[in-house]
Parts: sequence; structure tokens; C-alpha cells
Amino acid sequence: MRIAENIDLIPYLHGKVAFARQVRELFLSGKYDCIAVDIPAVFQEQLCDHVEDLPLISAVVARGASGPLFYVPLDPCDATIESIRQSRLKGIPIFCVGSSNLRPPRLLKPLPDEFVESKIGFDIYNSLCLSSIGLPEENSEDDLECQYIAGRLHQIGSDHSNILVLLHYRNYARVIHHFRQEKTYNMRFDSVDTWSITAGLINPDHLYFAIGELPFITWKYEKERYDLFAEPFDIVESVKDLFRETRDQYFDNKEETASLSPVRIQAALTFLRNISVMSGRMIPDLFDIVEAAKGVGGNAFAIRILKSARYYPYLPAVNSNELIGITIDRVSMPEWGVFDSVNLFRDFHMYWRLVSIKPDPSLEKKKKYRFSWNPAGMCSHVPEDRRIERFNSFVRNKSLRILIEDLVKSEKFSTSVKDGIDIRETLRNWHTGDIYVKELPPSKGKIDTVVIIFDSENDSRYPHCATWYAEHQEESTLTFYATDPMENMIGPGIAKCSYGGLSLLFPPRSIPDIFSITSQSDFPDLATRLTYGSLLFSTEKNVAYVARKKPGPALKNLAAKLKKHLVWIPLNSLSDETLQRLKQFHILNGKSVRSWAARFIGD
Repeated sequence: MRIAENIDLIPYLHGKVAFARQVRELFLSGKYDCIAVDIPAVFQEQLCDHVEDLPLISAVVARGASGPLFYVPLDPCDATIESIRQSRLKGIPIFCVGSSNLRPPRLLKPLPDEFVESKIGFDIYNSLCLSSIGLPEENSEDDLECQYIAGRLHQIGSDHSNILVLLHYRNYARVIHHFRQEKTYNMRFDSVDTWSITAGLINPDHLYFAIGELPFITWKYEKERYDLFAEPFDIVESVKDLFRETRDQYFDNKEETASLSPVRIQAALTFLRNISVMSGRMIPDLFDIVEAAKGVGGNAFAIRILKSARYYPYLPAVNSNELIGITIDRVSMPEWGVFDSVNLFRDFHMYWRLVSIKPDPSLEKKKKYRFSWNPAGMCSHVPEDRRIERFNSFVRNKSLRILIEDLVKSEKFSTSVKDGIDIRETLRNWHTGDIYVKELPPSKGKIDTVVIIFDSENDSRYPHCATWYAEHQEESTLTFYATDPMENMIGPGIAKCSYGGLSLLFPPRSIPDIFSITSQSDFPDLATRLTYGSLLFSTEKNVAYVARKKPGPALKNLAAKLKKHLVWIPLNSLSDETLQRLKQFHILNGKSVRSWAARFIGD
């Protein structure tokens, strides 16, 4: 908006990418020879000096004779900081025209987030927000400050020909009103307080409390700003990047990465969108992001998302005791100590919220859990037992269907459709006009043994070989080889492991330890020994064999000698997500551990 021949006004909110981007676009026109921002004038010198430190983020702090500290963070996503950076780049003067009578700013009620601005346009968005904020009461402190700003604009306007003025939403309407009043010309408001001003770099771990956007988003904006050819990034899309990049970078092995499939990530994003819309927003906050991550990836993924969202890669090369520590309402200064504080760039109420996530145990705790482990007592986690039994039932039924399909007979339709029309054969002979029907043979035999081979090439990773007997008649006898439980202790009496392969025998019965009786066999690898032992103790002719590759000649000959048949099911024909959830399991140090295991394992 132009309120004089040489003065353009632009409203803004602190710490929002959309406004900083708009300011940068205005400066590309190159028509302005002066900038004015409604920041208190006492901060001007230090702000202009320390803006050169960006992308390292500093804070300029004012201390009076009494009361809290007031500080201004040099937020890269803030429109006023962007204008200062542009003034230094263009070599044009900048003036801080705010009153030096520092006081806590009036916090605004919730407004539509900047996602709306990208859809309806900058001007319409500003109009909607300004109309919903309302005006300060006449002769209130806010109104007096607006009078002071209007007077300063008159002074600056007499010396420059083309001025860009940034006015915060809370000041915008009243400054325009007072600017147009003749009495404003001679008004002065001088500070009655003496302020000690200092500045310093902010502790990167505390940036979330000081700046407007997530540190992850702030980093994205800095990347965009330094790339002349970069397309403006979308914040909603950046939240997707947060989930994807965290999954790809922060997990130690491919198995953990694969367990968070694109389907599960999409489920988290859908949940995140829904709870954001219910809160009247389209851009989620950090609390909702962490809750969504916890829902699909458990505590470990939620903690990594939290760290990634709060991570800002530009780190100061100084000791931590030389940095400014910031929380919601307190500041720790290296030279002054800890004080109550007011962030002059905070527009909305910030408050503490409790999120229930458990961090990974420290190395010391893992050692403690390991030394207290009783090797004589081990058992399974009940929810994982139910999961593996459901999968066992599914595989046995699938194997029976495969056996039946191999014996299906197809013939031309004559008098009966028998077991239904054979669509495949009918289409193959469509040119003849004949219809084919199929005849399913009666089911012969059952399948009582399922062998699942997840990894047959890395036996050194799976030193733990065991047989677990069923606790009741609805469970199978389980034989498996897996990773060492002592390597990953996640809680007291709780070890996280990965199957290399397993065998399920149902109905359950007692069998010798397969790995012991096959130790002297001609088969050195664990997968073949597991399959050999399963063939030995299966009472049925057919054994389900789930693996990436077909059973080789050695296994086929072995099965033929034992008068058995391996029914192969390709591992890649099953859901990757399901397989990863099955492959990860937990060993508990006794049945008593089941009472608290869920607090560490989750679902």
C-alpha cells in the first residue's frame, strides 16, 4: 500500500517464510533507496552488525534497570531481518522506527497459516488477517507506539524519495491512521529507560524457542536464498521431506529403513494432515509431527524426527558456555546469568506440551541391562506371537492353494460349469469362441510346517539359534536363528533381535533342537540346516518354503530322500512392510517382563 508519494507499506508477521520471501521479491525491483522497520531503535546498531553473521543465528538482548530481558532473534525467515540483509546487500540505509520504551508485545489470536497465502494471494491474505486482528484501543500503549512510528515515518519521508516500510499486523492500521493526522508531525516519544545492549550466538539446540519456523524449515529457506535458480519450496512438501530424509539418514541399517515403507510414511502424513485440519491449520506444528511419527515408527522414529526437525546445520565454532541459551520465557546470558525474558518477535502464545516418547537407552543403561540378564529365562512378546501365528496360518493356506492350482484341469464347456469358468484359458482361446471351465481336485493332505528364510547369505550376523516350545495349543513350535540379543538391549530384560530364518510347526509338539542334530551334517549354512531339520520332523508330505530363491538342487534332493515336497512361495510376493514387522522381534528375560514390556516396545 502506498500512503504517500514516496512511501510504500507492507504488513508482515514475524518469523514467517512467506513474508520474508515477499520482501526479497520487492527488493529485486531495485526502486527503493531507504527501508524502515518497526523494530525498537535501541536494537538498530547491533542488528546491522550481527546480520553479517547469518546463517549463524544470533540474538540482540536489551537489559534495563529492572524487569525481564528483551531480545530480538536474527531469524533468517523474518521479514525485518530479510530487509536488513537486503539493505546491507544493496548499500541503502535502514531505520528502526519502533519506540524504545520496551514492553511485551500484544500476542495475536490464531490466524490462518501461510499455506492459505499461497492459494489466495498475498494481498487477500493480508486483508483477511488484518480485519480479524482488530485495532488497539485509542490512547493505549499500542496506539501511542503507532503514533511514534507515524511521526518517525514523516521525518524519514522528508529525506528520501522512495521508502519501503515494514509494519507489523498489530501496528499497520493505526500507523496509517496517525500518519494522516496533522498532529503527528511534531510528536516525539523518547525512551525513559536506559538499556544495556549486547548480542551473541544462540545455542543451536535452543533455536526452536527463538525463531518462527522449525529449524529444518529455516535451513530450507537459507538454501533457497543462496541459490539464485532455486524454486520456492513448499512448507507442506518440506514436512514430507522431513519424514523421508529422517528415515533415509538416521537409521543404522537398511532393515530399519525398509520397515518404514512409503505406505507407512503416507499413513503418517495423512494422519498429520487430519489433525492439522482439526486444529484449524494446514501446516502442522512440531508436536503433531512427532505424534504422527510415533504412530508409524514408534519411539525411535519419533525421537529421530524430533531431532531432525530441530536441527539447524550451521553450527557456531565456539564453546557452548559462550552461547545464549533460550527457552519459552527465560534467557541464559554468558555474562549476565539467567533472567526472565521476552521475545519481541513472538506473535503467538507458546506453551509447553507433553509428548510421551522414550529415548533410546544410553550405553551405560545398555551395559546395566546386559549384566542383569538371566540366560536361563527367555520368552517371547505376546503381541508378536499373535502376529507370527496369523502369518503362519496365512502361509499354510496359501501353500494349499498353490498345490491345488498345480493340479487344476481345464476343459471346454459342454454340460456343466464344474468349479467355474477358467477365465485365463477362455481368453487365450477367445478367437475360437469356446468357453473353458476348470475342475479343482479334492484337497489331499495338510501342511504342518512352514519355513521362512529372510537371509541365507550372512550367517555370521545370526549367532543366536534356539527352539521355543508352545505355551498353549494355539501356538506353534518355533525354531529360529537370529541376531545376538545382547547387542541391542532396549529396556530392562528386553532385547530387540532380527530373524535370519525360522520354522513353525503346528500343531505344536516337542522336538529336539534342530541346530544341534544337524551340526554334523554336510550343510554348513544355517538356512539349509533349518530346512533339513524341518523336513525331518514334519509329519506331512508338503512343507511350505518361503524364501527369495527357489530351493536349490541340494534341498530338492534332500526333500526327495525324506519323501517330502517343498512348496515354494517367493518372499517378494509378500508385503515388504509385513515381512519387516515379522523379522523384528523381542526376547524377554522371563514372563514377568511381559507386564512392562509394552512400555518399551510399543505396538
